[in-house]
Amino acid sequence: MDSLMRTLILNTVLMLLTMAAVAAPQGRWAGPTSVPGWPTLFTVVEFHGQRGEVSMLQANLLQSLMESPKFGPEGFSFDLNAYGVVYRFDGSGEDILSGSVAPVQDPSTAPGDFRWMPHPVVATMPGFRSYSGSLRIEGVASIDMVIDYAVGSDDRLHADISIPIQKLDSFPLEVRSKTADSAELVLASSVPATITLPLGGEEITAGFKQGGFSAEIAMVRTAEPDRTLRRPQDPTPPLPYELRDVLVQHPDGHSLAGTLTVPVDGEGPHPAVVLISGSGAQNRNEEIMGHRPFLVLSDHLTRQGIAVLRFDDRGVGGSVVPDQRMLLDDTSLDFASDVSLLVDHLKTQPGIDSDRIGLVGHSEGGIIAPIIADRRNDIAFVVLMAAPARSGLRLLPDQSAALMRASGIDESVIDAIVAEQTNVLRKVTEGASLKELREPIRRLSVLQIDAMNIDIEIDDEFIDNAIASTTIPWIRWFLAHDPAPVLKRLDMPVYAINGSLDLQVPASSELTLIQEVMVESDRDVTTRLYPGLNHLFQPATTGAVEEYAEIETTLDPQVLRDMSEWIRERMNRDE
Repeated sequence: MDSLMRTLILNTVLMLLTMAAVAAPQGRWAGPTSVPGWPTLFTVVEFHGQRGEVSMLQANLLQSLMESPKFGPEGFSFDLNAYGVVYRFDGSGEDILSGSVAPVQDPSTAPGDFRWMPHPVVATMPGFRSYSGSLRIEGVASIDMVIDYAVGSDDRLHADISIPIQKLDSFPLEVRSKTADSAELVLASSVPATITLPLGGEEITAGFKQGGFSAEIAMVRTAEPDRTLRRPQDPTPPLPYELRDVLVQHPDGHSLAGTLTVPVDGEGPHPAVVLISGSGAQNRNEEIMGHRPFLVLSDHLTRQGIAVLRFDDRGVGGSVVPDQRMLLDDTSLDFASDVSLLVDHLKTQPGIDSDRIGLVGHSEGGIIAPIIADRRNDIAFVVLMAAPARSGLRLLPDQSAALMRASGIDESVIDAIVAEQTNVLRKVTEGASLKELREPIRRLSVLQIDAMNIDIEIDDEFIDNAIASTTIPWIRWFLAHDPAPVLKRLDMPVYAINGSLDLQVPASSELTLIQEVMVESDRDVTTRLYPGLNHLFQPATTGAVEEYAEIETTLDPQVLRDMSEWIRERMNRDE
């Protein structure tokens, strides 16, 4: 009798588990979500058995894992961590999934809601069509993309887009409208992009509009489109070193998250570096156009016996800020305080030699690294990758001229733009009023957009945004800061490198000045100029930004070898 009872109980439990499994939604769903504190977000949800992923491009969330998912006959629930705030989704349904979403930490907040419909991967649907093409932004980028569309059994048009350099693979597009001949599709990113797609034909011209920018994309029907992104230097498991998660709280209230890679071979403690990224909010891999330079660099250095700490900039990834608006007041000095805090953390870590910690800064990171090294007395060495040696006021006009020259713009046009840009920047540094800046910025905008031959309307809103960008504390600090006096005060070994095709931080002025300043101060400085490499230290043709994505190499191998050898030579201890 006891055996029979146990069998009945077991069968009942198994039946309930089976019911729960059946009740769990499966596949991909998409639709609007009203998240408290956010605008309505187009959401893509993928269910895989008892787990799932959520993407909201407008919130810069891509394939974020569901936390604490629960599925049962009455519906489902899961938590989503968005920049330190945990939201709970409760829903149900069969043909349509709908429900509520609310912050877990603040139950008094009025909940939002969601309504998601099935959105299968279009390339798996019967009768789907694929079109390939490239969005060209003159002098900036050429972005390859694939658009798939098909009509489902529900008679709805479904469309996906793949953009390899943005890590989008068959990502759902929102179908805003459809006629017999065309469809209006929306990629719901932080700045929504609208694509007008002709339906049918072997060769089509799609319209593209994002913000004030618009262009046409020539697309060809393709039987087997290439959706891959070739980055042969990206490391793949198993990795021959230890990876440690890092999370440090800053006194100003934000957190700093990163990854520490530590050698497991060889006798420790090991020398170590903190990697400092260039301008703009970047993740710990300094990701740009499908490349992950800091991932490749950290992998190489760690394999060579050097520990590496790389981190998400404040407000990016795991580095959470309590209020995104605080980022508007930040300057490079604030970012320097982040790095200094991470140096303090690194000194406490097992396996790290606290007397052999250095800084590696790329671009703006090459401005920040010397500031930290100058303020502290425990930085063992500094590596400057494409680091400016002059103020932004002097650098930016030269940068603009180099980029335009690589794009084939006429010298007379370049001269006119550089003259107007210099005028605007000087007015900004002199504290000109917004009213005084308006007309010079309008003239500069007209010159630049005409030169680039792109379709952007220069209306009042455009000028207002351009003027607002000049009031940001970061740009005003960058324009005024002179790196040379800081470099002159450094008393530790410095290794400075540039590519001859770097158009953003031209070696002819910046690397030369670093050499002059530091040799004059009788410092241990090594400079290297790499022929044919661009700002990212890739082998390039012209050095133009639009080449970055097309080049498969992330960091030239010789650059990696030279850097690790220099660090090891400087950091070898007397046994």
